[in-house]
Amino acid sequence: MNEETNAFSASDIESIKSESFVRTVESYRELASTNDLALQRATIEALDTPLLVIAERQTAGRGRGGNQWWSAPGALTFSLLIDRETLDLREASDPRLSLTTGLAVSDALVDILPIGDFQLKWPNDIYLESRKVAGILLERSSTTPNRLVVGIGVNVNNSLSAAPEDIRTSATSLHDASGADYRLSILLQAILNRLEVRYRMLADNDPRLAVEWEDRCYLRNRFVRVESGDGVVEGVCRGIDKEGALLIDTHSGLHRLVNGVVLGIE
Repeated sequence: MNEETNAFSASDIESIKSESFVRTVESYRELASTNDLALQRATIEALDTPLLVIAERQTAGRGRGGNQWWSAPGALTFSLLIDRETLDLREASDPRLSLTTGLAVSDALVDILPIGDFQLKWPNDIYLESRKVAGILLERSSTTPNRLVVGIGVNVNNSLSAAPEDIRTSATSLHDASGADYRLSILLQAILNRLEVRYRMLADNDPRLAVEWEDRCYLRNRFVRVESGDGVVEGVCRGIDKEGALLIDTHSGLHRLVNGVVLGIE
C-alpha cells in the first residue's frame, strides 16, 4: 500500500499485527466509510481475519438507523471484519456482541482516563459524564453470513467545539474532558487487546460480562422512549439482562427489548 495513504506509520501497523489478534490491516488518510470497505472485503474468502480498516477521516461514516457519524481530525475511526466461526462467536447474539464490544472500548478508555465515568448506553454507545464519547455499529455481510463488521468511532483529540450544535450538547471527546491529547495508535492497540479478551469471554459465556454491562448501564432508572419492532415503548429502564436485552417497566408491565433505537431519555 502506498505510504501516502497510511494514516498510521508502518511501524504502528506492524505492531498491531504482531501484538494483537488482527491479521490484516488497511490504513487510509480518508475513506467514505470504514464499514463499507470492510463489508466489501468480506466477500474475499481467502482473506485472513480479523481485518482492521483504519481511516483518519471518514466522509460518510454512519451510526445505527442510518444516522451520520460526525467526525473531525483527531478522532479514532476504524472497523473490524471478524469471522464468527473463527472466534467461536457463532452463538453470540448481536445485542451481547455490541455490549461486549462496548465493555472492551470502555476498558481501554478507563486505562487512559481513570477518573472518567464511562457507561454503556444500550445498545451501542459509550458515554462519558452523560455525553456520547464513542459509538459502535455492527453490520452483517449479506454474502458471507459468518462474517460481521464491527465499526467503532471514538472522539479522542477532536474537540467538539467545531461540531454542529445538536452534537455539541450531546457528545464529548477525551480531549474536551481532560484537556490532554492522546496517541491514537496506543489507544487503538489497547482497544484491540481488550476486544480479544472480551470476545474470548463471550465465546466462553462468561457470566461476568452480564454483571459488568448491567453495572455500567447508563439508562438504568431513567424514563426512556425506545423504538423497536413492537413500536415505541415508553417507561423506566430497569437495566439489561444476561442476554443483552433492555428491560423497560411500562404501565402494562415489564417489556424486554432485544433490539431498538433509543429516541429519548429523561
